[in-house]
Amino acid sequence: MGFIPEITCRHCGNKYSAIHSRCPSCGTPRKQTASRAPAAAGGEEPAAGAAPRRTASGGKTTPLFNSNTKWQFIFGCILVVLVIVAVIILISASLGPASKPVETPEPTVEVTPPPTPTPTPTPTPEPTIPVTSVSITFLGSPLKEFTQRIGADPLQLKADVYPVEAVTTAKLEWRSSDESIIKVDDTGLVTAVGPGWAEIIAECGGVAASCKVWVPNPS
Repeated sequence: MGFIPEITCRHCGNKYSAIHSRCPSCGTPRKQTASRAPAAAGGEEPAAGAAPRRTASGGKTTPLFNSNTKWQFIFGCILVVLVIVAVIILISASLGPASKPVETPEPTVEVTPPPTPTPTPTPTPEPTIPVTSVSITFLGSPLKEFTQRIGADPLQLKADVYPVEAVTTAKLEWRSSDESIIKVDDTGLVTAVGPGWAEIIAECGGVAASCKVWVPNPS
């Protein structure tokens, strides 16, 4: 401790720190109580803060200021400064975490896959009934050839398909070989258009039947 002065014991001669009020070796007090110097003529005491008086022998009187009190004052100031610094550090440490923003965890979003579409069942096709024969008839009689005049009433023909159940799986179609002479609709209704020969055809399931039609010139 280089800044603390050392005291030489007036009894044993050992040196010790000015912090101690007594010699650690022999216990002699560091300094006797200073006696006041004899009062000057008239019995007046020296004023406070006045220069120390000299004795009759020319020496100075012992000052009233105690050096031990000075060092206690210095250490007291140092302790106060240290306490203030410690309080500032504690306040800064307590306020630091509070000012830090709290991180909010992001919510977990569960992605649900779209439902798998159910495939539409394919309908099972009905078995096709093969057609054995087709014939064109008129009033129940087979018809191979007939005459139809222009302006006459249309003639209703019919197609007989064998077996009969074949028409449930196969379509019956009517057509004319020459629509400028004779026309036929989807039901077999025949109408004469112009003079000449033409054929009426009925087809079902790949099997066809036909009959000839003669349309004479109008007279």
